[in-house]
Amino acid sequence: MINEIRYEIDIATVNFSIPTVFLAGPTVRGNQPHLISWRFRAIDIFKNKVAEDETVNLIIPEFTSKTESDEKRFDLPLWEFTGLQRSKIIMFWIPRTRELIGLTTNHEHGYWMGRDRNKIVYGRPDDTYRMAYLDIMWREDATRTNSPAPIHNTMESTIDSTLERLRV
Repeated sequence: MINEIRYEIDIATVNFSIPTVFLAGPTVRGNQPHLISWRFRAIDIFKNKVAEDETVNLIIPEFTSKTESDEKRFDLPLWEFTGLQRSKIIMFWIPRTRELIGLTTNHEHGYWMGRDRNKIVYGRPDDTYRMAYLDIMWREDATRTNSPAPIHNTMESTIDSTLERLRV
């Protein structure tokens, strides 16, 4: 079973004793209704891969409504930070485009890479716009810390790795 936890749910009420994954990456904003969030596909893949007797929380930093705006919602960064802190795994899927640039994602990726790299599973499509810097830093940090450094290039392999690590 998948528990979908979105902005409408008070993050303080989430049961983090359940294995929890934060879906980090570029977020479609309320002023971009012509774009479709990558998270819908990710949720479907998780639902197909999680066993019936298994429960997983997915922290989804988006509103249920595609047109809801985060403008002047200064509570949301703290909501996200709590979710990032308390989740067992932070899955970064970064399908960056010129229109879905993911500036907050850059900050989160660097912050969590420095703070707790072992929480991160990192993936992005091979044709993603302007990812060389994140890839270089990910690999360099892996060498420095002697950590595993896979960069997944499909959402499915990113989710497979996430579930593998979640189940340990």
